[in-house]
Formats: sequence, structure tokens, C-alpha cells
Amino acid sequence: MWFRALAPAALVLGLLAALPASAEPPTPHTYSGTDSAYLTPRAGAEQSGPSVRLGYVKVPAPGTYYAELDATVKNQSVDAVQLVSLSLVCKEESSVADQIGTRSNIVRGETLPMSTRVYFTIKDKRGACFAYGTTMGLKSSSKPLTSRRLLARVTLTISGPVSDRTVESRRFDFDDANRGFSGRSFLAKPKQQAHASELVTSAAPGSQAFVTGNAYLTTCTFRGGSRDQTTDGRDLCPRSVDAPNGSLVRERLLVRQYTPGGSVCATTVVPGSTKQFRITARRHHLGTAVEGTISLSAKQGCGNRIKVWTEVQVLSGPSVVVHFPATTTGFRPL
Repeated sequence: MWFRALAPAALVLGLLAALPASAEPPTPHTYSGTDSAYLTPRAGAEQSGPSVRLGYVKVPAPGTYYAELDATVKNQSVDAVQLVSLSLVCKEESSVADQIGTRSNIVRGETLPMSTRVYFTIKDKRGACFAYGTTMGLKSSSKPLTSRRLLARVTLTISGPVSDRTVESRRFDFDDANRGFSGRSFLAKPKQQAHASELVTSAAPGSQAFVTGNAYLTTCTFRGGSRDQTTDGRDLCPRSVDAPNGSLVRERLLVRQYTPGGSVCATTVVPGSTKQFRITARRHHLGTAVEGTISLSAKQGCGNRIKVWTEVQVLSGPSVVVHFPATTTGFRPL
């Protein structure tokens, strides 16, 4: 139930607020910082250690921003495998603007790259983004905790302000994270072209946009880890599958344009967004990220209405769980 520890607050389609019409938009900037710290589990099996702040970056002006967390986690501990979780939290003076997380198993001797990103809006004078991390052992251990810690090095980058017409797929009911998620995690079966997350917005034919997709996936090599707070306590994997190589997954971004009458005008795979990811049985969980820039079709008859989605397809191996709370699609006009 790691998502509850990483419970995000509202950033949803329609909540990315524009600056007041009378305000002069601030000049776009990039703010960045890099820090490192140790993450330590508890002695018991599957007990998360203390949450550690891994760094923060301040945002000095209102607007909509793009936050990226890029980390490397090194496992030189005595544990064969640990489960590491990272979260990205962006706040303004009066409230949390948004939060999202990712996690993965990390094997002894391995240096693992991890990342996540999110759009958020600052309506107050200023804000900041923070990175946090935790880890847990999968087996209990009497070894000294200092011999079991992981080293995490994190870079936070915030870009903006970006276009106030930026949208991100809806994750929460009533534009309020406290009222629960607006969707549920689901099982993506082999060969199925699953919509991991999607949004509907408007953009002029022939215009350009930067499109992003995050997905948090679990291969059904084990039933464990296939539940979260959207599944009502159920494991979504129907059974464990003996498949050491796990699942091979293709992920890509698509944009569909419609005519004013509602018919499909054009469907385009976002250039550069197609990637394949291997989720082995030992890895079990994986956060993925794809992105690309698209020029919308200027085909005669296309209107302004578009649908954008992140597609996940299992090419081989067991089904995968698509965890709704940490899966997003973003669309930013350029």
C-alpha cells in the first residue's frame, strides 16, 4: 500500500490554472538542484524505513511548471533485494500543488536509475518541490542497519512557467485528491493495446505540443504488489506466473484529432515516444517514462478537439498491472 504513503494532492485536467489576464507572464527559467542521502530499511520484512528528504528546489513566481525527478539508487548493502520508493512533492505557500511517486526492486550490487515527473501550478507568490525516499527489505534481517542502507542521488529540475493551456490526465474526483481517485488500476493482458491514462483537450490543427507519459507497472510473476488503494484490497494478478524474464512491454503516446462533427480525423503516434521495457521477475515493479514532440495534422476537416493517451502493450510474458495513482499523460502546447 505504498501509494497511501505517497498520497498526492490535486493536479488534474482543468485544474492547471491560467495566470490572471492582467498579469505579465514571468520569463521562463530552469531551476535545478542535486543532493544525495542514505535510505535505511527497518529490521522486519516489508517494513518501510523512515522517509528521507533527498533535496528541494524553490520556485519564486506564480505559474504552471514542469517538475522532473531523476535519481540513481545504489545497492551495496547485505540485502539481496530491497524495494525502494521515491516521491516528488510540489507545494505552494498555502497547500500541496501535486505529488507523484514511483518504486522498484533493486538488487545487491546494482545502480538503478529511477524517475518521475509532474505538472503543477503555483497560484501564490512562490512554491517549492521536494524529493523523498524510503526503502524496505523483503526479508527480515538481524544485520546492522548501517550495512543495509542504500545511497540515493537525486536531481530535481523545474522548468517554467510553461503554457497555461497545459493539461494532465485526471487522477482525482471533484478536482480534490482528498475525495479519492477518479479511476482504478487495471490488468493489461498480453497483446492488448491498453489506454494507461488519457485526456481530452483542444489544440489547433498544425500546432505543436510536447507530450509526456508516466506509467507504474507490476508484472504478474507474483501476485504480491498487484494491489493499491484503488483495488479495494484485491490483488489484480490472478495468479503468480513462473517467468523469470517477466514481461516485455511496449509503451507509446498517441494523439487523436476529431472533426467538428465528432468523427476521427487523424490518429498519430507521437514521434520518439515508442519504447520497450523489460520487467523481470526480480524487478517486479517498474516506473516508465516516454515523451515526444508532435505537430498536429493540418488535414482538411480536422477540428480543435483531441484525445491524448499513453498506450501500454504486453508484447510477451505475463500480464502487467497498470497502477492508476502513479500513471499520467501530459499535453503542453508549444
